[in-house]
Amino acid sequence: DELHAVFDAVARYFSLLSEPTRLRILHAICQSEQSVTAIVAATGATQTNVSRHLALLLRAGVVGRRRDGKTVYYAVADPDFVSICRSVCVRIAGRIDASLPLKRDLLGFAAQVR
Repeated sequence: DELHAVFDAVARYFSLLSEPTRLRILHAICQSEQSVTAIVAATGATQTNVSRHLALLLRAGVVGRRRDGKTVYYAVADPDFVSICRSVCVRIAGRIDASLPLKRDLLGFAAQVR
């Protein structure tokens, strides 16, 4: 059924948002392209883990990459995906006590992606 194929594709697309490391990676690159080293530093994840998530995001078309010598840079390739992510962060942050750091962090992320 055609509708089932669409639902399957949408579920795969949204599943990209289900992993906190991928959200941290998007946060790190939402304003400008970053090297893998910078993304590792910004996320606190290991290079192996960051590379694995970047590969998944790249295959999905959410991020793009370019090489400059030995350095690889990643940037957002699908601004709609980042917009969806921002919307969800704003919605979740709206349900959290404003005095909590989590709300400030989520709203800070949302402001960066605009």
